[in-house]
Amino acid sequence: MLIIDKKENILSGYNSYLKDESKLSFGDISCLAIPENEEELRDFLKSAFSANLPVTISNGRTGVTGGSVPMNGALLSVEKLNNIIGVEKIGGEYCLKVQGGVSLAEIDRYLENKLFDGKRYFYPVDVTETTAHIGGTVSTNASGERSFKYGPTRKWVRFLKIALSDGSVFSVRRGDIYAKGYGLEFTLPDGILKKIPVPKYRMPAVKNAAGYFAAAGMDIVDLFVGSEGTLGVVLEAWLALAPKPENIVSILAFFKNEKDAIGFFLSAKRTLTSAMVFEYFDRGAIDLLRPKFPELPAGREAAIFLELELRDDGFDGTASNVDKLLHANNCSPDDTWTGFEKKDAEKIRLLRHAVPEMINEILAERKRKYPDIYKVSADIAVPEYKLLDMVSYYKSKVEPSGIQYTMFGHIGESHLHMNILPHDLDEFLRAQELHLDFAKKAVSFGGTVSAEHGIGKIKHRYLEVMYGSEGLRQMADVKRSLDAKCLLNRGNIIPEEILMK
Repeated sequence: MLIIDKKENILSGYNSYLKDESKLSFGDISCLAIPENEEELRDFLKSAFSANLPVTISNGRTGVTGGSVPMNGALLSVEKLNNIIGVEKIGGEYCLKVQGGVSLAEIDRYLENKLFDGKRYFYPVDVTETTAHIGGTVSTNASGERSFKYGPTRKWVRFLKIALSDGSVFSVRRGDIYAKGYGLEFTLPDGILKKIPVPKYRMPAVKNAAGYFAAAGMDIVDLFVGSEGTLGVVLEAWLALAPKPENIVSILAFFKNEKDAIGFFLSAKRTLTSAMVFEYFDRGAIDLLRPKFPELPAGREAAIFLELELRDDGFDGTASNVDKLLHANNCSPDDTWTGFEKKDAEKIRLLRHAVPEMINEILAERKRKYPDIYKVSADIAVPEYKLLDMVSYYKSKVEPSGIQYTMFGHIGESHLHMNILPHDLDEFLRAQELHLDFAKKAVSFGGTVSAEHGIGKIKHRYLEVMYGSEGLRQMADVKRSLDAKCLLNRGNIIPEEILMK
């Protein structure tokens, strides 16, 4: 096992391990550990537990909430636990068995040319960064563009092998352990009984990645999915696979204004039953993209990206429906890009992924002058009937502020990313207050403060808006039941002042 001790040694050769895409500044750190296998990882956890040493878990470091950024203690990278064990048919479905350090890109490559019962299968969770590791995506209940059709990570996890903070390891298959009311119990291999109090707050009925999953009678697997590494380290996961769509058309339609774009989306969502993806771009996103993509249509202030699976009846009927919907919302064929070939579809997807990349580049440049600022991104989802109200509320608050912003993302799930790009510390502080205001409004609409990114270390007060101080206290009780010394990923989800009471 590779261990780099002393902060100066880590800074000189391993600086990239200390940050994620949030651009949050790291704190103190005593060592970086990179185990080669599960045994070394368990031994390190046991040693840290005995020494009361906090441990931050590092996966692919693609998160945007500071979850893998160490504030103190040790940093533990699982990158070497990256074996793809294989595919097995379990309970009538194909499951891919992987270690937690395997990336999404590696899974795609592994499955690309394989057939099972004469068909191609894929893992449908398509987060923006394909370098993300499975351990991280499970820990955050990650989703992506195609979650409109396929749902988030939680839907696809069938088995987990978990290392607890003291190095104990246990395995659980979905369906094996359910809560009795609001209490979960399981026994470790050494015979120790663990009792977990399930929180009694009510989760919103929207796409959600905020805090611990909680429901009467819940499956224990769902407690670990989305727990942001605060309850254990994901050593291994079995992931269900889905039949891979063979014929997909990508469409990027540009509109003169936001009203037309959202009108097209609402109509298309109701009528295009083969839709897999609906994504939105506002004027701010298009302005960010234009220097890199000068071929974008001029004078257009919004766009919708959609993917459609072509079924047995081909594209003719679907094309006619799409054309009618575009025409009804004042979009001409000249303002529409269509990708049937892989290279054309990849160009459209590249454009979608370029938006957050460019935002990160802008914030990284501004952070050089103002080190304390970072991206302020509202990861909010609301019920569909409140989507237009939420969009209007965003604009009514941010436009008078004069701060640069852009709104884009998963409109298919009423989940738009409102990104505020502060130029300096004053704008950063005002942006934080705007974000808090947005969180309160979303909760009042029955929404969530985080639909896919999680809470990490930078969104505590938004989680309190959602569940209240009592909800945070109940989460702390869950944490202590599995991590008595509160060593794993300290600072994620639950504020330290609540956790360490």
